[in-house]
Amino acid sequence: MPKSERAEKIRNGSWRAKAPVFSSLLIFESPFFVSGHIFTDAFPGRSSAKVDVSPGLLDSRAENLYSIAMKLFRYTEAPSIQSIIFEKILWASKIKASSVSPTLKFDKRDYSKALISPVPPEYLRLRVEIRSESFGAMKIFCLEPKDTVPCVTVLFFHGGSYVYNATRPHWRFLTSLVELSGCRVIAPDYPLAPAHTYADAYRILLRYWKYLSESRASDSLLVMGDSAGGGLGLGLAMAVRDEGLKAASALILLSPWLDVTMSNPHIEVIDPEDPFLNIQALRAAGRAWAGGANPRKPWVSPLYGELEGLPPLHLFIGTKDVLVADARRFRGLCLAAKADLSFYEYENMVHDWMLLEFKEGKLAAARVAAIVRGFDSRDA
Repeated sequence: MPKSERAEKIRNGSWRAKAPVFSSLLIFESPFFVSGHIFTDAFPGRSSAKVDVSPGLLDSRAENLYSIAMKLFRYTEAPSIQSIIFEKILWASKIKASSVSPTLKFDKRDYSKALISPVPPEYLRLRVEIRSESFGAMKIFCLEPKDTVPCVTVLFFHGGSYVYNATRPHWRFLTSLVELSGCRVIAPDYPLAPAHTYADAYRILLRYWKYLSESRASDSLLVMGDSAGGGLGLGLAMAVRDEGLKAASALILLSPWLDVTMSNPHIEVIDPEDPFLNIQALRAAGRAWAGGANPRKPWVSPLYGELEGLPPLHLFIGTKDVLVADARRFRGLCLAAKADLSFYEYENMVHDWMLLEFKEGKLAAARVAAIVRGFDSRDA
């Protein structure tokens, strides 16, 4: 069947294809996959079209379908008991009120102080190979499978408002990512505020990216980050493009912090639903990270950057996260710029839920691993 005819059948709901899909995922504003079906809710007056699916990899018809459909997904299952309990614990512990203080000092009640782990916990060495090295003054941690040689490398930037180191949940998540996808993870301990600014971080990270892209030239090289690390990963991709360096194969942004000014008015609307993030504390951390520079500079707040020439993007966000306001704004900008974005929105999930070990966290982590595994040439 010619591609043009197939595309028209997809639009009018008469096409039947075979393809794997994501259960419990709802894609909106365009044709989308959900529990073995594709729906066309984006087209007013047309009934939803069901598309049967078969096991195995996408065949040529499904690949064409995937390229036509906007990749906007929404997880809408009722929250699990574990996630409900976790959210109640967050509210009860008043983490939101005891986040980073405006002076960027640790509060005695700050949950992060107990979870901070700048180096991978020793017990994770039972599951993956872990080694450390240095690049200038920056320490680098590398996690690899014990029994295979990876051909996909993920450069991961941890979150922490640009002022905190990695935490134990970060290392557990990365260990699971290595196990599920067979990739290599490289996690730099990049410079943090208030001792450093974005300029210090980019200075060494651009040098490291050039080194990594040359030394791992045969690998698929992906960039991933959560929260502040997601903003850093997107900003670095813009810097790499602007500097004319080799681009990543893809960007995976997990609950990304895209605008340190936190000026989107919708943030205040979502704030009462977020048990975790403190808006004023984030603004203070953002000012420290900018270091006197314009906080809307794309390397500081990549929401304001040009989207042309970026690698394919995958963005995961929860609806009980104040950062969803800017994530949705970014989605609109990507649609307007025709950027290649897959947008995953999870109903009732809090900030960085994919790092946690309840049902929805494991589902999101597995989806992230599947995206990474898709770049493994041995699976082609």
